Amino acid sequence: MEFVSSLAKSVFEKVNGELVEVSEIPGLKLYSCQQEIDLMPIVIQPSICFVLHCFVLQAKKRVSTGQQSFVYSEDSYLINSVTRPVEASLLDVSQERPYVGFSLAIDQQMVGQLMMEMSPWQKETSSQPQRDFTQATKMTKEIENVVTRLLGLLNNPMDREILAPSIFRELYYQVLKGPGGGLLRNCVSNHAGANRVAPVIHYIEQNFERNLAIEEIASVAGMSASTLHEHFKQVTTVSPMQYVKSLRLHKARSMLSSGYQVAEVCYEVGYSSPSQFSREFKRYFGFTPSEARSLATTIE
Repeated sequence: MEFVSSLAKSVFEKVNGELVEVSEIPGLKLYSCQQEIDLMPIVIQPSICFVLHCFVLQAKKRVSTGQQSFVYSEDSYLINSVTRPVEASLLDVSQERPYVGFSLAIDQQMVGQLMMEMSPWQKETSSQPQRDFTQATKMTKEIENVVTRLLGLLNNPMDREILAPSIFRELYYQVLKGPGGGLLRNCVSNHAGANRVAPVIHYIEQNFERNLAIEEIASVAGMSASTLHEHFKQVTTVSPMQYVKSLRLHKARSMLSSGYQVAEVCYEVGYSSPSQFSREFKRYFGFTPSEARSLATTIE
């Protein structure tokens, strides 16, 4: 599918071969890479992610979350509704066939407003349980059109300032109408299934560097510790406390790969003992925090 190929090439030139660049549009990140990356730990934020068509053979991106993997390319997009540690890979990438893409942070207030406006027409859909937090979804012509207009704003400051909010709103609207709409509703709602756990994950995201106790986390969900453990593990495949540790270590790996000092990272992600941090980091990733600082650039 010919998907905004000229815009994709301009994005690649703008990012200049670097892995990520925060654009002039708030919440929009641009990505490009000319080499494959295998299973790099990252912390993914609530966002909608796209791979752009740039060349005849196009790169793919894979996001793995425990027992699940999601692959998306030019004819699909990824929706992620909560902050979570994942393993990301870039596939079929080379200098002749680079990876080019972008992500848009989810504006919970804007999505919530749209949900209220759409509720008279989507009462049945909006009440359906949503069991997943991440999903790869097929691209539609409507979303392709919105994305084309969104990227077209990059080179015009006045257009960015005036038109970006309305185009974001239109993109959220098209996603909410589609099969991945439930994941956007996860960001602002508290329904059955995964939605019951979503507020807990948001709380952990905001407080993971503190000494969290299971009782405190359970109180956020309005459940007993044992009930939360059961629901949380059913959705995420790990316990709440395992999730806290995983989020800390993935955040630490990202910071180390960006050049932060080991001691600084240790305390920043919530460890009080550098030796404990080093032991748990090596047990989780297979190498020490110091070795992580010298590895290749991370995806973020």
